[in-house]
Amino acid sequence: PPPLPSADPLTKGAWIALIGGPLYLLVTVVLDWDVPGWAAFLAVAAFIGGFVTLVLRMGDEPRDPDDGAVV
Repeated sequence: PPPLPSADPLTKGAWIALIGGPLYLLVTVVLDWDVPGWAAFLAVAAFIGGFVTLVLRMGDEPRDPDDGAVV
């Protein structure tokens, strides 16, 4: 298989924030840890920031210029 394309650091950070924020909150709930208010706020802000970053970097143009199947 061909090698996977490497993403730039901003995209990698956005994916880490998008997954890491909710994962942190899930771990704290499962392990019954006390979470300070600022840590919960940062986790939610990381999730929202990662999501917004990925959506804004997605672009409007189609990935494949092909407009359908050739019969």
